[in-house]
Amino acid sequence: MIDLKEILINSNYKKETEELINIANLAYKHWETYWTGFNSTYVCEEILKDFENLNDFKFFIYGGFSSSQRSRIACFRGDNIPEEDALKSNFPAQGIKINGNFLFDNATQDDFRSLLIKNGVNQLKVGDIWTIGDRGAQGIIDNLDIEHLDEKIFYLRDVKVKINVVGIDELQIPSGRSKKLVNTVEASTRLDAIASAGFRVSRTKIIERIENGMLRLNGSKVNKPTINLKIGDKLELENKGFIEILNLEITKRERWKVKLLRK
Repeated sequence: MIDLKEILINSNYKKETEELINIANLAYKHWETYWTGFNSTYVCEEILKDFENLNDFKFFIYGGFSSSQRSRIACFRGDNIPEEDALKSNFPAQGIKINGNFLFDNATQDDFRSLLIKNGVNQLKVGDIWTIGDRGAQGIIDNLDIEHLDEKIFYLRDVKVKINVVGIDELQIPSGRSKKLVNTVEASTRLDAIASAGFRVSRTKIIERIENGMLRLNGSKVNKPTINLKIGDKLELENKGFIEILNLEITKRERWKVKLLRK
């Protein structure tokens, strides 16, 4: 069994790491594959860095398609490794289609995710959600949390929507988000300034999201937009991906040249 306290002590993602430890113990005991709930793919990758030296276990990150922004971690014994194709074909999730007319009432990924959570779906059971023009959204959801959703009618604000559960292969999978270098000049190295530039979200909205706990700095939630950042810091904004600060350089006019990697 894994020593829970030893691994958790330096983890930036204690809740997620504890879940992985618990399923790893189950995988070791029962010789079966177990999956965590959905977390951002970046967080999954960061968590597994603490497990690199555990030869008794192997892990696999997957979210339903290759470029998913939210994924689950599969854990299995190192002496009982399943084929990758088998892991994907037995992935414990299905697709959902949320159909409605949003031509005059635009809705975002956050709106559709909130609709699911409001109607009884645990947020750890929801994978990627993406919009389909003005016709609604599609996404990935845990296959144990869908019975009460299939063929049901709900309302998102004043728009009537119908949810259908389908196979993942029936979805219009979105194109992957490629890595991108972002160069900007800012008046300061404050969290709100750099996050606004990196995620391309207005300063007002980024401050609101920071204060609502939707942004993580190096794995930890922060609610103060005035924090000064440094090279190497990593930011994660819910449903917007990740940015890493590659360089900060003061200019002659005492402004900051900022180089970011967005992914």
